[in-house]
Amino acid sequence: MQRDLILYFVLGGIAVALVILFLNHGGSVGGFSDEEFGSLTYLVILGVAIGSGVLLSMRHRLGEMFRNIVIWVGVFVLVIGAYAFQPEFNALKNRFYAVLMPGNLVSVESSTGQQRYMATRAADGHFYLNGEIDGAATAFIVDTGASVVAMDSEMARSLGIDVSQLRFTNRVMTANGVARAAPVRLDTVTIGDITRRNVLGAVTEGSGLGTVLLGMSFLDTLTSYDFRGDRLILTD
Repeated sequence: MQRDLILYFVLGGIAVALVILFLNHGGSVGGFSDEEFGSLTYLVILGVAIGSGVLLSMRHRLGEMFRNIVIWVGVFVLVIGAYAFQPEFNALKNRFYAVLMPGNLVSVESSTGQQRYMATRAADGHFYLNGEIDGAATAFIVDTGASVVAMDSEMARSLGIDVSQLRFTNRVMTANGVARAAPVRLDTVTIGDITRRNVLGAVTEGSGLGTVLLGMSFLDTLTSYDFRGDRLILTD
């Protein structure tokens, strides 16, 4: 009975640790990073497994002792596997998060040491990203056909831009046809953990866009951006 309780405790600890690591997105667990928490969990469970195995083996016959050894070896292999493949588990966690929370960038592993982020395509075929313009929260739609970060006047007002001071001297092609537009300089544009300053933008006269187009004046500042099927990879 004691053996079973200890085994359930160890297996439960492994399950809880994996759930915590899966749900913890880019933060810390009790002040520990994902890697530190994984290491601590590994050491604690390993210590419990070894200590319990020694104590139980001393109290049972040889046959049961052998069975205990097999059980604890299996638990040990499971713990080692979970720890050894932690980067893969983190990558899998990030992929699940990107699918379940569309619009959010998630960090993905990079062999070059560069910061890489992933987003998934929405049901309508577009890539939507949550971010900020000059500190105001907004939603973007990735548009490589737009030369700048573009929005309509109504959206600009909601972001705190004084539209009355703009000069609509340019003409641009939109989904609704040709429209007049005013050039603007955006102090900051933030997508996930990526922030760019002094980004060229444009505000079209009237309404119509209904969203902010994340154009090339932002995308060209990245090391790279890649469309891979239903995934968008941004490299800072």
